Amino acid sequence: SNDTTVDFSSYLKSSKNLDEIYQEASQTYGVSVDLLKAMTKQESNFNPNATSRSGAQGLMQLMPATAAGLGVTDAYNPYQNIMGGAKYIRQMLDKYNGNVSLALAAYNAGSNNVDKYGGIPPFAETQNYVAKITGYLQEGVTIPDTDTVYAANSS
Repeated sequence: SNDTTVDFSSYLKSSKNLDEIYQEASQTYGVSVDLLKAMTKQESNFNPNATSRSGAQGLMQLMPATAAGLGVTDAYNPYQNIMGGAKYIRQMLDKYNGNVSLALAAYNAGSNNVDKYGGIPPFAETQNYVAKITGYLQEGVTIPDTDTVYAANSS
């Protein structure tokens, strides 16, 4: 059988399969699984159907224009979203010479704002975002089981 034609809708049925997506994204883009999970916790709390007030979509809250630029055609597809988010944070890490705080600030507020302010912008949301993810990186992130995720979705 051709393994590349996996139906990724099945990936949501267990957190182990979500783990497999993070592993693949990590290996593909050289970004730590821990960072990707910490970002997802802060972005959507692992809700693949999340949409923000500003229109950001899915697990890692990709803006539609950003998603399109990353080759993501369905930002609510967990596989596409995590691969796209990993690719994007990799680009930001490369731009800021591996500085995780600046890369996260750029992911949240846009790299133009990081460049404009010469560091993490003075926005409460962005400063909180970087601090929260840094904290999650220190304490570790566990993907909630799907029952928890779906309970959150249905509310």
